[in-house]
Amino acid sequence: METRAQVVSEASEARTTLGDEARFFWSHRNARTISGAFAFALALRVVLGGWTRWDAVVVAALIAVEPFVEWMIHVFILHFKPRKIFGRYIDPHVSRKHRAHHSDPRKVEWIFVPMPVLTRAVPVILLVYILLFPTFRLGVTASATGLGILLTYEWTHYLIHSRYKPRSRIYRYIWRAHRLHHYKNEKYWFGVTMHAADHVLGTFPAKDEVETSPTCRTLGVEPSTL
Repeated sequence: METRAQVVSEASEARTTLGDEARFFWSHRNARTISGAFAFALALRVVLGGWTRWDAVVVAALIAVEPFVEWMIHVFILHFKPRKIFGRYIDPHVSRKHRAHHSDPRKVEWIFVPMPVLTRAVPVILLVYILLFPTFRLGVTASATGLGILLTYEWTHYLIHSRYKPRSRIYRYIWRAHRLHHYKNEKYWFGVTMHAADHVLGTFPAKDEVETSPTCRTLGVEPSTL
C-alpha cells in the first residue's frame, strides 16, 4: 500500500502546468485557511463601507514594508540557531521546520507555513491590526491586506519550489533569487515575494560574487537537531 508521502510525491511529479500547481495549492489546508480568513475580512470591510483615502494609505504602507518584514522574519526567526538563553534551550518550532525545508526544498509539507504557526498567525493578524488602528474600518482594511499578503507569500513560495518553470520576467527574477538562497548561499537573497529589502540591506549580490555555501542544507546546525 502506498504511503501518503508517496502519493504526494507522485502527484508532485505529475504537475507540470500553472493550472496543475494552482489546483494542488488550493487543495492544501494552508491555502484554504488563509483564503477563508482573507475573504471574511474583505467581505466585512465591504459591508462596513465608508471608504476614505486612508484605506489606500494603509494598503500601500503595508505593501511597502512587506519586503522588510519578510527579511526580518527570515533572518531572525526562520534562521534562528538553537541556543541556551538564561540556561534555557531555545529552538522554536518554526525554525526547526525551516531547517527541515532547507534540508529538502522540494518536500511539499515543509514548503508551507507550519499549521500550528498559521492557526496562531491568522487570528493575530485579524485582531492586532483592529486594535492598533484608530478606527475599526481601518483595522479591518489592514487585516484584509495582511491576510492578502500572507496568501500571496504562500502561493509564491509554493510555486517557486514546484516543478513549474518561470515564464514572466518578474517571476524569473523572484524564482532565481530564492533558489540561489537554497542552493548557492543561505546568507543572501532572503526575500520571497519581493527583494527590495535585500537590495537595501546588501543581501542581493551577483551570483558570482559569493561562494557556494556548504551549509545551505543545514543552516549550520547539526542534522540531529533539524
